Amino acid sequence: MAGADLNPEDFTKLFLNGEYVAAKNEETYSLKNPKDNTIVVTNVPIAGPADVDAAVKFAEDAFHGPWSQFTAIQRTECFLNLASLLQDELMPILTLDSKTSGIPVSLGPVREKNYIRNCVLYYAGWTDKQKGDYFPADDGFVKLVRHEPLGVCAAINPFNASVACFFLKAVPALATGNVMIVKPSEKTPLGALAVASLFVKAGFPPGVIQVITGPGSTGALLADHMRIRKVSFTGSVTTGKNIQVAAARSNLKRVTLELGGKSPAVIFEDANLENALKWTIDAILTRSGQLCVAASRVYVQKSVADQFIEEYTKRMRSAVNDFGDPQDPAVKFGPMVDEAQLERVKQMVERGRAEAELVVGGGQLGGEGCYMEPTVFLNPNDDAEIYRNEIFGPVSIIKTFETEEEVLKLANDTEFGLMSGVFTRDITRALRMSSALESGVVGINCVSLQNLQVPFGGKKQSGIGREFGDIATLQCNGMEHVELRQIAFSKDAIGVTKHT
Repeated sequence: MAGADLNPEDFTKLFLNGEYVAAKNEETYSLKNPKDNTIVVTNVPIAGPADVDAAVKFAEDAFHGPWSQFTAIQRTECFLNLASLLQDELMPILTLDSKTSGIPVSLGPVREKNYIRNCVLYYAGWTDKQKGDYFPADDGFVKLVRHEPLGVCAAINPFNASVACFFLKAVPALATGNVMIVKPSEKTPLGALAVASLFVKAGFPPGVIQVITGPGSTGALLADHMRIRKVSFTGSVTTGKNIQVAAARSNLKRVTLELGGKSPAVIFEDANLENALKWTIDAILTRSGQLCVAASRVYVQKSVADQFIEEYTKRMRSAVNDFGDPQDPAVKFGPMVDEAQLERVKQMVERGRAEAELVVGGGQLGGEGCYMEPTVFLNPNDDAEIYRNEIFGPVSIIKTFETEEEVLKLANDTEFGLMSGVFTRDITRALRMSSALESGVVGINCVSLQNLQVPFGGKKQSGIGREFGDIATLQCNGMEHVELRQIAFSKDAIGVTKHT
């Protein structure tokens, strides 16, 4: 695979028990390249109940069989082998993924490759760190606490980071001895299917990692399944709620949800404006705004608003020159993932014209493909849809403020709480704001940044549970405590030991 241009037609089967196999369900669907809406592949399988049952059976066999015999060091060796394979084989996979995701391949060498390999290397060091606990026998019982893997886990992944999310969900689960069934988004399954075989090459037993494809109905089968013990989902709030209901209705499986965002970036008058401009613009244009952590609400203090807005709108307007063919390594920004996503964004923007002042963009970019112009609105109505709801496109809304108290109220007046950013030179204010902002992650003089070493997740309706860091391993484990009764010993007259 290394260095090769991967053929999409080679990835039109499910990956079960270490090999690519035809789905039992005969339904298939087609995928297009969003740069020009040409057909990429026509026969992606839709996994049905029998396919999901087969995946679960293979996963259980691996979990109770060969995988359970691996030591922590053996699991680490598998991860190190995987990291070595990724060095050469990841870029062709990211290029394959780009053909249906529209994610520019230019992100691969500078962002995706390091991000994914670092994830593997980081969790390679966690395989033997699942320490338990001991409590003395002050009541006659020694108490032991130990962490144990849950068993069969499932990941339901988004279209905007299919390959990266594969690793971010699967690797911590495998590090702690679990097995994983991955369902990538129906919009972007090819990269996940290509990645799966690398795990077998790295030494993971068949059945430890499996990939099934299909739309939401396939994901629902995982959420409902009685023998899956955990499901991790990244996507919309509505789907996340449905998954949580299904998990409760079935077997009370654990659920981790990383859902939507409407992230505020707050720029105070003492901020380094050049730094604030760079971060806020990158945070709405990366992946063409199709990011849950996109800085889609920008609050600027009035004393510097004119200066900031003038430069912000100028740079957003000129950013159209950075859009192009996502398979061209020189291109910075690509299209929306498909026609449906483009149409959704366009319709929200069109309705926004009556709710706010449109100052940049507002329409489709070019006559071919699924490109959306960088778009900026000013001073929205308080109840404006574009201000309240996640757009998931290169669309930002700017609002001005006068005081810290005012902007805190504005920033927190939302049901989302995933990411926020504060731009100021005043460290006391920065720490005060970081404590008061209702989001799972707060950046100071940065925004829309994630770090593998620390927990990532949201407050409010942006999700439950956390990913990244050591907590990701703990959330793949169950705790068991053992009561060991302390037994006293005595000897009778002839030296026979008696238990009392």
